[in-house]
This record gives sequence, structure tokens and C-alpha cells, in this order.
Amino acid sequence: MLAVPHWARPSAIDHGGIKGFSLLELVIVIILVVVLFLVALDRLLPLRGDAEAAHVATVIGGLRSALGLEAAARVVRDGLPALEQLQGSNPMDYLQEWPDTYIGILDPADSPHVPRGAWYFNRAAGAVGYRVRFPQYLAGKPPDPVHLRWRIELQYEDISGNQRFDADTDRLHGLRLVGLDRHRWPAPAAARAGPQ
Repeated sequence: MLAVPHWARPSAIDHGGIKGFSLLELVIVIILVVVLFLVALDRLLPLRGDAEAAHVATVIGGLRSALGLEAAARVVRDGLPALEQLQGSNPMDYLQEWPDTYIGILDPADSPHVPRGAWYFNRAAGAVGYRVRFPQYLAGKPPDPVHLRWRIELQYEDISGNQRFDADTDRLHGLRLVGLDRHRWPAPAAARAGPQ
């Protein structure tokens, strides 16, 4: 007779008539898991738009800060008229470190080939641009591709009335990085949901 070790012997414990899942119960559990997944996905996907809006705002804030430091240095060194040289220049040149997705200076013809989520400088327009990665989250849902653009512009009192800066007659106040597009992200999802 062959001796069977105790750990290999069938258990004599009564499970009280408990059975496994029936096929119907398994289907119901799968349906519930899918519904919960879809609800979570519906709430999480808009966060991509919020994250992209935060990224763009951070980069533009950095560009504005770097531009302010460069303008201050030029005014101290050469006086207020030195700001005129900054108009239409590449604001990325004043950052200590470019964003990871900055691809450099492009011609207008290269615009359709810009990857989603990339920053670039269009020398012809004198504007820094960003191709929106998830345009479906912009207010108004514009068609893809969407390029947002900003340009360094002088702020002056147009005394001569000719719609351009004349150093001899117009009064220069400073400069700023101006958004050239009307596309905006709506308020973040957390703000839209309201207080809980």
C-alpha cells in the first residue's frame, strides 16, 4: 500500500455547500467592472486638457519672466530705447533651459509638420508657437491642428498716430508677450465640478 502524505490527502472539511460563481454572476461582475471603468475614464480623460493647459501656462509664465529680466538688463545697460530690439525676437532665447518639446526655428511652410505638443519659433511672424496636443479640450472645440502663438510687442503711446513705434515721437512704456489667438482652455475640471 502506498502511503499518501497528509498534505496531499483530500480535505475532509465541509465547505457548507458553497459553490463557485455561476455564469450569470460572472457576467454581472464583468458588466459592473466595465461600467465603473467607463465612468472613471469619462472623468479622467478631460484631465489631459487640464494638464496641457497648465503646461502651456507654465511655459508662457517662464517666458514672460525671462523676457522681463532681459528687458530690465537692457534698460539698465542701454536705456529704454534698447527695448525696441526685443520686438519680434524669439523669447525662447532668453530662457536658461528650453522646454523639452522645443523644436527650434521653423519656416511657415513647416507649420503642418509640427508634432503635437511641440514649441517652435516662426521667424517670419516673429512669434513663438505651440501646437496643441489635445485640441478637443479647448473652448469651442476648434478643428485640429491648432497652433497657439505669442509675440513680443512694444507697449507705447502712439503720439504720431501711424500705428507703429517711432522712437523720435512716441512714448515707450515697455514690452510684453502678447497672445495672438483667441483659443482658450475652459476652467479646470475640478473648478467646473464645483465644491464637493
